[in-house]
Amino acid sequence: MRTRGRSRKSVLSELRKIQQQEAKYEDGRILCSMCSKPHPVATAAHKMFLDANLGDSGLFPGTRRLEEKVVDELASLLNGKNSVGFIVSGGTEANLLALLAARNRSDISEPEVVLPESAHFSFDKICHLLGLKPVHALLDSSYRVDPNSVKRCLSKNTVAVVGTAGTAELGAVDPVRKLSALAVEHGLYLHVDAAFGGLIIPFMEESGDLEFDFRLEGVRSVTIDPHKMGLSTIPAGGIMFRDRTLLNYIKTSTPYLNDKLQYTLVGTRSGASAAASWAVFELLGREGYTRIVHRCMALARYLSKSVESIGLKLVSKPTLNIVAFRSSNSSLLAGALRKRGWFVSYVPRLDCIRLVVMPHLRKKHLTAFLSDLEETLHVAEAQSNAQGLGRQKL
Repeated sequence: MRTRGRSRKSVLSELRKIQQQEAKYEDGRILCSMCSKPHPVATAAHKMFLDANLGDSGLFPGTRRLEEKVVDELASLLNGKNSVGFIVSGGTEANLLALLAARNRSDISEPEVVLPESAHFSFDKICHLLGLKPVHALLDSSYRVDPNSVKRCLSKNTVAVVGTAGTAELGAVDPVRKLSALAVEHGLYLHVDAAFGGLIIPFMEESGDLEFDFRLEGVRSVTIDPHKMGLSTIPAGGIMFRDRTLLNYIKTSTPYLNDKLQYTLVGTRSGASAAASWAVFELLGREGYTRIVHRCMALARYLSKSVESIGLKLVSKPTLNIVAFRSSNSSLLAGALRKRGWFVSYVPRLDCIRLVVMPHLRKKHLTAFLSDLEETLHVAEAQSNAQGLGRQKL
């Protein structure tokens, strides 16, 4: 730390320079993120409540009420008549709280949790922290968890099963109805990680077999993140429990605070995130979110058809607004696109390029990307042919 402070002007000037180094959502070149530029009303609300700490909500009763209203909105979306929950730091904390409840409600000394092979990497950290043994179930041809494989993974030590509504890699939605039936049959805790899909599926025109919420008897908890498709500010994750009884398994006494109990992992908790989420929920409403989801899905379909038209192979038909495709050398192609300034993901496990069509993207951005994608393919093919390196051909 400096002995003498700097002027406010110089500090802010340096911050502006540093900010110029960041990728900007509005440029339309971020194609790999499950977050987007927050809605302006969320940004404004966040600034208004910067000093609000929900870790000691007795000091901030208005902010606590805002969180309760957001939780009520999420409960309504998830068809949870008696659901309770909290705005937390993100999907990782939400998933951790869910499995903490599942572990603590059992009396098993060597607990196991059955996870899809496609489960988010946060579960690796969570299992390590909670002393849970992860048992991985296989996926079907559509990259959804296979319920028969889940059933084979169950043992006397199983305390929970996890399903995903919108996998991070492909946006696949597991057959949660079948997982729910298994959970009920075996008396198990079913958690659904809908960090991404939770604020997409309820607004889709055709959700069909994408049921994942509290309408299903076996679902005990759901992760749902307002800072993803909800367009709230970071950090704004969400954890929802089926009913209040599950809170008994995650409560902690806080004797010196105004609140005598806490139910989240972090102590100090941003009230600004709750305010931002409430503001954008109120401004957009179901109609607003439906328009946003409809546009993102339409762009995802446009992107997937265009990718196929230039000779690339889709990994699977998009379920949500994620498009994944392969070339004969997907890793090399991803690197070439990054050199052209496009932020894309390469998924080694699936050997594919992954694109997430978030609300900051417009058709003009995707058209520009597709032009570069096609040109990159042609240039690389010409170079490979000239050098006689058939194995490196994209």
